[in-house]
Amino acid sequence: AACLHSIHYHRVDVPTRQMQLAMRAPAKLESILEPPLLTAKPDAAAIDHELKENAQSILGYVVRWIDLGVGCSKVPDLSNVGLMEDRATLRISSQLLANWIVHGLISEEQVRTAFKEMAKVVDQQNAADRSYHPMSPDLENNIAYKAALKLVLEGTAVPNGYTEYTLHEARRAAKAAVGRARL
Repeated sequence: AACLHSIHYHRVDVPTRQMQLAMRAPAKLESILEPPLLTAKPDAAAIDHELKENAQSILGYVVRWIDLGVGCSKVPDLSNVGLMEDRATLRISSQLLANWIVHGLISEEQVRTAFKEMAKVVDQQNAADRSYHPMSPDLENNIAYKAALKLVLEGTAVPNGYTEYTLHEARRAAKAAVGRARL
């Protein structure tokens, strides 16, 4: 993003563009403050695709954060395009799914099913990493998997959708589990 941002200044005459923006009519405050709302329910295929993309993104980031302590990760999407993920993008994805549950676009069962399926995808995407511990063989006891699911299923109960509480609690548990395993 930083490279694209800096390249932008070489390709665009910034002072001219700023002048163009300054000359336009100001936006109405009401339109700026109006939240974007769905005008129609997306079709089932679009919902399923977004559910899986977000579940995969959440799992891909959370497993590396909790198991490896990596705070910013290149996480491949379902098309295997590497995307930079961090806690901000995690918060967006987990809150999107949490709100979709609240508003009836998806069910908790659909979330759980997608997470189980996407855990296998994330495991495959990380198979070449020797430090990676696969989630799918034991989902019920995998700390990272349970934390990722908790971010969605309890997302509306956490103040402002913050991810820190869940991530830090799970990271401490994962480190303690590694410590016990070494004994």
